[in-house]
Amino acid sequence: MPSCRYHIVNVHSESPLSGLPVAVFDQAPALDEATMLALSQQVQTALSVFLLPSARGHARLAIFTPERSLAFSPDALFAAASVVRERLGEAMLTLETAVMIAPLWLEQDRWFYQVQVPLQRELNVRQRHLAAMLNLNERDLDEPPLFIDCGDEWLVLPLTHPDAVKDCVPKLEDMSLHAVNSRGLPQLLVWHRSMDSVAARSFVVRFGSLREEPASGAAIAALAGYLLNTRAPLPISLRVRQGDYLERPARMALQIDDNRRILLGGQTRIQSSVELNW
Repeated sequence: MPSCRYHIVNVHSESPLSGLPVAVFDQAPALDEATMLALSQQVQTALSVFLLPSARGHARLAIFTPERSLAFSPDALFAAASVVRERLGEAMLTLETAVMIAPLWLEQDRWFYQVQVPLQRELNVRQRHLAAMLNLNERDLDEPPLFIDCGDEWLVLPLTHPDAVKDCVPKLEDMSLHAVNSRGLPQLLVWHRSMDSVAARSFVVRFGSLREEPASGAAIAALAGYLLNTRAPLPISLRVRQGDYLERPARMALQIDDNRRILLGGQTRIQSSVELNW
């Protein structure tokens, strides 16, 4: 009977039972893609990561949601780093994904990696349509909304005050019209910055259902790309808050230095370990 051990790692978690739960399958046996997808559907976390041998790093990552495989995910990087560190005791790691070889380092209990150079795409939709999509007033929307890709493309939509972040209620039909990325997936980040703090919420549509995520490193990486591409004054050091309205708080560190280098960081907690037989 095949078996495999996996760990539930809470990513962007500063307290127990918070952040984004990710399943990390450590030292998985040789598995085909269909089996890895089936295992990710079995555990039903937002992400499942399989640690595979790598000739170019400490591990190669196969990343899945319950619906599909992913080429890259910052949250998968952080979760995998936490488990690999438990095994090897290293505070500097190199993890291989389908799109990049990612160095990670542990600094003040947070894992950090350098975000890819952002790509930008403009959105040609009137503000009143975007306001209607969020069930907000036009005055709640800031300029400009942009699609930003730092490994995963998101519609990044700034709002004028924190209450707008709290009060927005996206509509499934409108998101499926206006927030569709280059891969055909509706993905939306709304946010407001107050000094060195950002309140953010990320929404996705999957298989016809709209859901809010407690945390998304990919969305916050896109936010960093937005700040860089819209010429926000540098350097930048921000504490990003997500998940509060789901009662699943998540916290990230976002930094952009004078050399335009983007760093994203998050704490992790290994919550449990499970042996799975099938």
